[in-house]
Amino acid sequence: MITGLCEACQRNEINVIEACDDPDQPYKLCNQCHDRLLKYSLRPIEWYNLAVVHSPNKFSLHDDFYGEDGEACQPEEDIVVTKKDKAPALGDVRNDLESLLDFSITRWFLEGDVINALKKHDTHKTLSSVKARFYGTENYEVKFRMLEAAADVLGASASGWVRKLWENYDEEFLYPISWATASSLPTEEGLNNIFGKLKLVSEKELPIAAFTCLYRFRSIIILDWIESACTIFNDNWGRLAAVCFPTWERMKSWLNQGRPLSLIALDTMANCVKGYGDIYVEQFSPRILATDKDEVDQILNDYYQNDGVPRVKMKVARIVENKQEIFE
Repeated sequence: MITGLCEACQRNEINVIEACDDPDQPYKLCNQCHDRLLKYSLRPIEWYNLAVVHSPNKFSLHDDFYGEDGEACQPEEDIVVTKKDKAPALGDVRNDLESLLDFSITRWFLEGDVINALKKHDTHKTLSSVKARFYGTENYEVKFRMLEAAADVLGASASGWVRKLWENYDEEFLYPISWATASSLPTEEGLNNIFGKLKLVSEKELPIAAFTCLYRFRSIIILDWIESACTIFNDNWGRLAAVCFPTWERMKSWLNQGRPLSLIALDTMANCVKGYGDIYVEQFSPRILATDKDEVDQILNDYYQNDGVPRVKMKVARIVENKQEIFE
């Protein structure tokens, strides 16, 4: 028999072990909170307390049923919410590190306001708490969020921990470990760790895995790696190359080498146009550097004469039309 307080209300004794969302980490609830969970009718603070432990990504807690403030969207019974039943807002927790880390777990995304609040706390204490939470749970989403905190908040102070994570590598966390690596380790060391793991990724999955792992580095080393690693065209290669700020000479070289690098070169240049790419690319305002602008039109038109498919025609037209924005 499990003893202790209900994970949701944190007042009543545990009566029910509910494994509907995760048999490995079931909810531990009193009878009343169990009934409200199954009816998607939790009070905001009850949702919040469960989200801290289980993350808001569990089916019974996710955003089809609850807002980020814990308000039920599709309750199957009426909910009376008093002041004490409300979930905390950022202003309520920003000055207490542990409460703030709890709050960070309940967010759908780790965004700037929470990141900035975490940065105001002592870095060593934050690192200690983040590590304790990472190793103190088997919940994938909570572990993932702690690695995001390492990446976005801790920077170089997490370097020792990040090296240990590579030594005891868990492929489930390749992406967030890579992000933490970008902010904590020297570029060459960090990239060598990631390149080694990307060798294990299938050809089909490699482009999206490469972009997701590497886009934060924005390094010329990545451009060299793309030349040897890519075997098929995929939109993600151009996204990745764009955020590495390649030179015009490299773009010409890729065009001369033919497919797939030539198509990646066109995508790279097109991704420098605001509104063409996505938020992950646009946040870096990518450009093609050291360009001889007098030769751009001729080089692109010469390529189009040899590869005149509609996709190439469209890309060349877009690049020529936006030369001032793309090239430096």
